[in-house]
Amino acid sequence: MGSLIEARGLTKNFSGLAAVSSVTLSCDRGMIHAVIGPNGAGKSTLINLLSGELRPTDGQILVDGVNVKGYGPTKMSLLGVGRSYQRTNIYPNLSVLENCNIAVQSRLEISMRFFGAVTSYPDVEARSKQVMQRLQLDSLAHKKANELSHGEQRQVEIALALATEPKVLLLDEPLAGMGAEESLRMVELLRNIRSDFAMILVEHDMDAVFALADHLTVMVNGEVIESGKPEVVRLSRRVQEAYLGGDIDE
Repeated sequence: MGSLIEARGLTKNFSGLAAVSSVTLSCDRGMIHAVIGPNGAGKSTLINLLSGELRPTDGQILVDGVNVKGYGPTKMSLLGVGRSYQRTNIYPNLSVLENCNIAVQSRLEISMRFFGAVTSYPDVEARSKQVMQRLQLDSLAHKKANELSHGEQRQVEIALALATEPKVLLLDEPLAGMGAEESLRMVELLRNIRSDFAMILVEHDMDAVFALADHLTVMVNGEVIESGKPEVVRLSRRVQEAYLGGDIDE
């Protein structure tokens, strides 16, 4: 398929039970591939497989054509796979700038120089400022992360992923816990950055999914029950039944 990231027949068993069963999907640069489904469908397990945090039982994962099955999260990150988590995963007692600096340093030769001040490496701060500007965080650069709103903290987490210079972004419920205004802001931010990444998005907010997704995959009980253009998937009877018999817009 020639995509930046692909899963082919991806399977993960836990004690004989398949949390993810023979899932195939792909995503290329500039594309947002959304994965939806009820709780327990296997969506987060799929993200953990694609990011290297879980090892597949079977199937293949390819990043830019390279078979990376069995690679751990550090190696996957170095290959250009960045991710966010369901629960915000940032350094709460550090400023937004300091959070970004840490992520930027992980990609530079200075990452193991523990005794030098980061201010002596201007490239680090310059890259951090670029990322903060892109995520509309530059006005909050010196504010501690634990003083930010929930939506702003989610922006910081995505900024940390961007600071590692990924080709692929795996976003696990980036709008979770947000109010309407923050959700709209996040949708606009994701729309603004989409051109540079292959983005796989797990999300329960259907308004956001249909506003962003080019391709939609629906999972139930670890299996894909439908995959295609959002306007086609929306009309699928199997998908409507998976959402308690109603339209997935409801």
